[in-house]
Amino acid sequence: MVEVAHKPVNQVSQNMFEGRLAALLIELRAGRSFREFAGLIGTTHTNVRQWEQGRGEPRLRVLTKIAALKGWTLNELQAYLEGESLPKSSSSVQQLISEVRGLSFEAAAQVAAVAVETMTIKGNQV
Repeated sequence: MVEVAHKPVNQVSQNMFEGRLAALLIELRAGRSFREFAGLIGTTHTNVRQWEQGRGEPRLRVLTKIAALKGWTLNELQAYLEGESLPKSSSSVQQLISEVRGLSFEAAAQVAAVAVETMTIKGNQV
């Protein structure tokens, strides 16, 4: 397995990595302030701003938190940042998770209630 927190070997892959990271952070930040988002992933607002501008990359512990916010594993995040596509089956679930994370508290509570209800129903069917 390839180490996640490494620099890609050439400038093209470095640019792709930083560009994809920037786009992902902008998506995940979803209107939150730099400070608020930085608090979620355990870093400084200055780092978030730099990464969104395509400069540098987070440490492994921060990449792990970014992956979790997106609903991905660390390996899925690594694959995405290095230019690979995610499998369709995980993409739809990941998209749903990403959308739920951007909801207000009240809307997220409604989604949680439906999820618990669905799990209860499906659990009783087993």
